[in-house]
Amino acid sequence: MLGTWSRSRIFRRSRPWLILAGVAGIAVWHVLDFSEVRETDFPRIVRPFFNPWPPAAYRLAEPGDTLDRVGLYLGSLASAIALTAIFRRLRSASKNLELWPTALALPLAATWHASTPGPTFDGWYGLGWRAILDPVAPPGVRIILLGAATLLTGIVAVNLLRSQASRWSGEVGSLMSFALVGVMLRQVEWSGLGPDGYWPRCSFDLGLLAFLLALLRARPLGDAMAPRRHCLAIALGCGLLIAGGMTVSTYHRPLGRLHAVVPGKIYISVMPSYRALTIEQDRLHFRTIINLFDEASTQGSPYHSEEIRFVRERGLRYLGSPSDGLESDRFLDETLALAQDPDAWPILVHCHGCMDRSPAWMGLYRFLVEGKPLAEVFQEIERHRGSRPKAVVSLQYNRKLPPRAPDRWWSDPTCQLLRECVAGTEDPFLKPNWNPTATVRKVVTRIDPDPSTRRP
Repeated sequence: MLGTWSRSRIFRRSRPWLILAGVAGIAVWHVLDFSEVRETDFPRIVRPFFNPWPPAAYRLAEPGDTLDRVGLYLGSLASAIALTAIFRRLRSASKNLELWPTALALPLAATWHASTPGPTFDGWYGLGWRAILDPVAPPGVRIILLGAATLLTGIVAVNLLRSQASRWSGEVGSLMSFALVGVMLRQVEWSGLGPDGYWPRCSFDLGLLAFLLALLRARPLGDAMAPRRHCLAIALGCGLLIAGGMTVSTYHRPLGRLHAVVPGKIYISVMPSYRALTIEQDRLHFRTIINLFDEASTQGSPYHSEEIRFVRERGLRYLGSPSDGLESDRFLDETLALAQDPDAWPILVHCHGCMDRSPAWMGLYRFLVEGKPLAEVFQEIERHRGSRPKAVVSLQYNRKLPPRAPDRWWSDPTCQLLRECVAGTEDPFLKPNWNPTATVRKVVTRIDPDPSTRRP
């Protein structure tokens, strides 16, 4: 009986650490596992990897992506638990808050940090804590952020000095110490162990998870409030904090998957909404928008009408993808010419999800205009997508690059590899009756700016 009780107690005490170890194992797996999934459309096309780490790890390491979202969720849940515990204790006879004010202030700060990751994609100063020391940020923003940071720091300091709570020592204290180390390591880069930003963000999330487990060990649930009411209060508080954090995060990153091809000149992103364009236009001042997706198809985006409205209101130049696939070569050459026209900068190039067309276009620009080696092109596409380029991109590059840069195509060793990767697969565009120079009706959306209404 004693042995069974001891084993049960040991398991109960080690359970939080087993959870942390399991999550850490998942993080290690993501930075080591190269997915070998083949596509059903072109299963014979070989798709090699070009980066030393798996593409997914680069994607997770980006500011504002999955790992930062996880931090937002964990911080919101920990804050909701602490806030509910404070209300419960205020209703008790003793009104002893113990260390719960500290337990509220710390995850609130972490939630804000996860909602405002830096650096921003568009060079904006942002609303993170680092903006306090950024001379570019407006004085009012810096004062507000400094005031919030001072308030949270003061709550923590005063609460730690005045409170005496034995339940926060021992196992809870160990988890809190682990959490502190994990969150602090968020500010330090771990060179050579993975993509920049990956391990600091994993460490931050592990620290918040340890903090959350420590709060649960501190037993905030108690008997003073019905378990159902308590859980509902936590769920409501967590939901409100997540909604607020997502709103701030969206303001920080209005254009999803925004990536600077040439900072200040060319950017790619997902299909923008009117609100996203309105926010981003004040930061990047686009003059031209290129839509790589055929919006006349049945898969057209519901945001397309908003985009056209925005373009007309602001007097921007707009170029849309043709409906006829035979016009793809002419459209590509036109977009590449625009990308080299200073009068068209800054340019936003987008499709719908910025996973296929936009990264592929970026690769064509890198190779044909900037003269980058094809290996570097695929490295950048992998990191942006979080996976290898689709098999059709290999066919597309084998079709579009040789006529436009024959010397570089035949001398680049990766081009030879790309030819070998598609060996035995028929390009559906290269049918016997396919004539890329045939004269066909050009169906393309074009809006040229009115000089009298065009804004700088």
